[in-house]
Amino acid sequence: MSPHPFRQAAQFLLGVPTEGINPALDRMLELAQATPLCFVAVAGPGAGEAMCQLWRRGYQRVEAARRATCGAADERSDLLLVLDCQTLPDARAVIAATYTMLRPGGMLVVDAGALLDETPRRALADSLRELGLEVQPQAHLGAEILATRPFSSRRAA
Repeated sequence: MSPHPFRQAAQFLLGVPTEGINPALDRMLELAQATPLCFVAVAGPGAGEAMCQLWRRGYQRVEAARRATCGAADERSDLLLVLDCQTLPDARAVIAATYTMLRPGGMLVVDAGALLDETPRRALADSLRELGLEVQPQAHLGAEILATRPFSSRRAA
């Protein structure tokens, strides 16, 4: 799959290498059509390594996401990446604690590579829908699951 034209342009203008080190992170950024101009929050056990790789690639607005704790943190991120959660309960907990950091229209990409069976992947996609995120019907079939926070969504109490 060739890179999105806006991503290519941003990488060219910022002098960022077009190929990365982590193939899962590469796929997640490609799926979200992210550019170094995006505000990216990173969560999960692989967040530290992913942040370092994003900085090396020219992403300057990157933060670790452990929990959305205040209104200033909520609805700020263009993209939330959840990496290296080994179990469905771990992934659900990380997402539930951080998804409100997404701005309306923002994207969440979950690395579901550790969930080898269809059942936990489908359950993860259903959990995202229960949080009010939009998920494609066949999203559970991929190694990464993409969800979008709708513009009309409000934070659940």
